[in-house]
Amino acid sequence: MSAPLSPDRRHLRVRRIVPLAVAAAVVAALSVAPWPSPASPRADRAAAAETGLFGTSAPQAGMTVRRGASREVGMRFMPRVAGSVVGLRYYKPLRWKSSTPQTATLWSSAGEVLARRKIMAVQGAGWQRVTFKRAVTLTPKSRYVVSVHTRGKGVHAATPGVFRTGKKNAHLRAPGGNNGVTVVSDGPRFPNQAARRDASFWVDVRFVPGGSGTTTPTPTTTPTPTTSQWPGPDNTGVPAGTALTPYTGSCEISSPRTLSGVDATSTCDAIVVNTKGVVIQNSAVPGVWSIYQDGGSSVTITDSDVRAGNTSTGAIWGWNITATRVDVTGGQHSFHCNDNCSVTDSWLHDQYNPASESFHNNAFISNGGKNMVIRHNTLHCTTTLNDNDGGCTGDISFFGDFGPIDNVVVDNNYMMANNDSISYCVFGGGTPSKPHQATNMKFTNNVFQRGTNRKCGVYGPVTDFDRRATGNVWAGNVWEGGGAINP
Repeated sequence: MSAPLSPDRRHLRVRRIVPLAVAAAVVAALSVAPWPSPASPRADRAAAAETGLFGTSAPQAGMTVRRGASREVGMRFMPRVAGSVVGLRYYKPLRWKSSTPQTATLWSSAGEVLARRKIMAVQGAGWQRVTFKRAVTLTPKSRYVVSVHTRGKGVHAATPGVFRTGKKNAHLRAPGGNNGVTVVSDGPRFPNQAARRDASFWVDVRFVPGGSGTTTPTPTTTPTPTTSQWPGPDNTGVPAGTALTPYTGSCEISSPRTLSGVDATSTCDAIVVNTKGVVIQNSAVPGVWSIYQDGGSSVTITDSDVRAGNTSTGAIWGWNITATRVDVTGGQHSFHCNDNCSVTDSWLHDQYNPASESFHNNAFISNGGKNMVIRHNTLHCTTTLNDNDGGCTGDISFFGDFGPIDNVVVDNNYMMANNDSISYCVFGGGTPSKPHQATNMKFTNNVFQRGTNRKCGVYGPVTDFDRRATGNVWAGNVWEGGGAINP
C-alpha cells in the first residue's frame, strides 16, 4: 500500500461540474434457510443468545455469484448495546470446497485486527459459521467491520441495493449506503472500499448482547460519537418511527416546494435544485445539489438522510444551503460549499473512494467562498489510503483555489481522527501556494480526537491557519481529554 499523503500532495482540486453516474439497484428478497450445526459447544451456548443483521434468511432474488481476483469482502456495522462478537457468518454461493473463503476477520474502524480465524474448506452451499478463539468485547456505537478473504478464484456472493437503506435491530445497526466493503488483495487485508451499487456480500456478524461469552480487551478504536454530546446515529437523519413514502416527483426541482416524509434514494441520482425556497425534511434523499446559475438556488435540509452513494462530487453541494440534523454519507465530499452555507447538529462521514481512482475526500470543503457556519457537528473523513493515493484530505478543508475564503465560523465541532490518510484534520485556508487566501476565519471551541497516533491526522491536527490574517480567530480548540491545540 502507498505511504500516507505527503504534505505537498495532500489535496486534490475538485471539479466544478461532474456528470451523474449511478446504476439502478435491485433489492434482495429473502427466504428462510437453516444454519449449519454449531462448530463447537462454546458456539452452541453462544448461538442461543447471538444475533446478526441478516437473521437466518438466505439471499435469493438478485444475488449473483462473482468470480475474479481474490479479494476481501465484508460489512461495516456498529453495536447499539454492550456485547461481544463470537464470530461471523458468510453465505457460500457454490457447493464446491474451492469456493470456501480462506479467513474470517473482525476489524476496528481503523483497520486493526481484533480477531481472525482460518476457515476449513467445506462442501455445500448456504450460510456457514465461523467461531473466533475468543469473543471480543465491543464498544456500543463504535464502528467495526467483519469480512472474509476469498481464495484464488475470488468466489463470493453479492446482491446490489441491499445497503441502499439501513439495516438495524435492537442490538446492531448498519446505516444505509457504503456498508458493503471490499478490496482486491492476495491475502487478508482491511476492506476499505465501498461496494458498487450498495451491494451486500452476505457477511454477517455473530453478536452476543450483554457481554456473554469469554471477553478480551480490544485495541483502541475510532468511536462513533456519543448521543449525549455529539451528533451521531441516534440524533441525526430521519427520526425513528418516521414512515417514508416513495418519491414520485421530478429529480430537478424548478419551483419552490417541500419534500417531506419521502424516500428518493431509488428514484433519483440526485435532487438538483434549480430555484430558491426548496425544503427537504424528514426524508431520505440521494445527493442534494444547489448549483443553479452559481447562486440562483437555495435549499434547506432538516432531519434527513443524504445518501449520495458512489458519486464523484459532494453529497451536498453548492450555494445557499442550510442543513440541520442531517446524516450524510457517500459522495467524494460530504458537504462542498461555494457560498452561504450552514450545517448544524449533523453527522458527516463515510465518503466514497473507489479503489481504482485517486479521489481526495473531505467531510466539509470549500475551494473559495464566503458566509459559512459549521457548528456542533461530528466531522469524520473516513476513507483510508488506496493504491492510487486516494484517501482523505481533512475533516474540514478550506482552499483558495477559485476565490478567497471569507467570513467563516467553525464552532463547537468534533473532529474525528483518521491516522491512515488524513494529512491534517483541519486545513485553515492559508495554504501559501494557493492563488487566494482566507480572512475572517473563526475557529472556536472545537474538540479534536487523537486517534491511535495521538495526532488526529497523519501529520497533526491543523495546518495552514494564518493567525495574522484579517479577522482570523483561533480560540478554545482542544484535544479530546484535554490540552490546547495551537496552529
